[in-house]
Formats: sequence, structure tokens, C-alpha cells
Amino acid sequence: MNKLWKWIAAVLLCVVVLIGSQLHERGQIAVDVNKIVYSSEDLTIMRNFLREVFGSEPDTTITVSSDKVNQELLSFVSVKPYDSGYLLTFEQPIPILAIENGLVVYTGHSKNTGKTISVYYEDDTTVTYGNVDSFSLLPYTSIERGSTIANKEPGDLYIKIEENGKVLNLEETLEWMKEHTQS
Repeated sequence: MNKLWKWIAAVLLCVVVLIGSQLHERGQIAVDVNKIVYSSEDLTIMRNFLREVFGSEPDTTITVSSDKVNQELLSFVSVKPYDSGYLLTFEQPIPILAIENGLVVYTGHSKNTGKTISVYYEDDTTVTYGNVDSFSLLPYTSIERGSTIANKEPGDLYIKIEENGKVLNLEETLEWMKEHTQS
């Protein structure tokens, strides 16, 4: 019964967002619902609010070790600044794995970074990977730690990391990668 309640609330929330968006487009309300729903700050607020309302199910698993994921991400041969992020050059194909549980917030093609995917992790970190060769996730897809989010053939991979709304510089980016990966 508890899960049914959550589904009903989720459907009602979606209907409210769709109706609000239509009313704004017609000029009947001044609040731009799309800006609220699609900004990462508001996404965090909505996620935290929904966690409080619905609560979280107790974790029945016991963590035995904290294995790092995405080990291949540290196998780059060179790095250079590019478009508020960095280009990492790889000589071997690598899978790009989720470092934590999170939400895909963007998938598409960008003029500067080609095929691009952005992931918002539960620790308020957004990581954007560009110049990827393939991905099969849609925006607003939940992902679990260790799941493959994209694949990169040899060449340049664009990466931009934002923590708490601040884009990390090169030293902070490399430190973040070392913390979240293991060679």
C-alpha cells in the first residue's frame, strides 16, 4: 500500500508540472515551472523534499568494503583545459561508470563537446562527460553506483566536475578523480 501511495503522488506531481508548464506558455501564470524543474538547485530541493515526505526505505545491505569504481578514468595520457572543463586523452577504450547513485540530467549533442552526458550524484556533484562514443540512458534516469553510463573509444574525453555549484579547477579535478577511482 505504501508503494501505491508513492506512485500516486509521483503521477500527481508530474501532472502538476505539465499543467503548470502549459499555463505558463499560455501566459495564464507568471511562474516558469520549467526553470524550477530543470535547474540543478531546485532538483536538489525537490529530491530532498520528496525524501522527507516519503522517507527512505531502511538499508538492508551491509557495506563490507568501499571499492572504488571507474578505475580506467585515471589511465589518461595527457590533460588540457577546454571549455570550462578538461580534455583527457586515452589510448585505450574505457567504460565510464557511475561513481555513486545519481540521476542523469542531460544527454545529447553539444557544439563544443559532441555526444555529452551529465550526471547529478547524491553528494551534490554534477559530472559532465563529453566526446563520448556511446550512451544509452535518457535524462532523468536513475543510476546506481558502478553502472555503465557511457563508453569512450581512444581519443579525447571531456570532463567537467561541479561541486556545490562551483566548477573544479585542474588540481581539484585530478584530486576528485583520485578520490573516486583506484588505479
